[in-house]
Amino acid sequence: MNEYRATVISVTDGDTVRLDIDLGFSVILHNTPIRLMGIDAPEIKTLAGRGARTYLRSLLPVRTAITLQTYKDKTEKYGRILGTLVTQDNVNINLQMVNSGHAVPYLVVR
Repeated sequence: MNEYRATVISVTDGDTVRLDIDLGFSVILHNTPIRLMGIDAPEIKTLAGRGARTYLRSLLPVRTAITLQTYKDKTEKYGRILGTLVTQDNVNINLQMVNSGHAVPYLVVR
């Protein structure tokens, strides 16, 4: 697992955010799309999807400092990095979305 310091730029929907990711040595990936690994939120076109985005925005306001955990530095089919977000208070945002009912666990079977 790899961990990076990151800053929230925006919340796209209930399982996608954009982050500035500090890779170290003064290298920053700006405005990078991140897919929250292991969860699936309703589509943004639905009322539940808009509710999930609103809830995630309440957890991750713009400029929030967080830790991004990645398990392989690859992207998924839409070009997003897969990761887990952890707040400075050690709250796992991915699990919080599931526990709040705004997302469901999602496992990819290959």
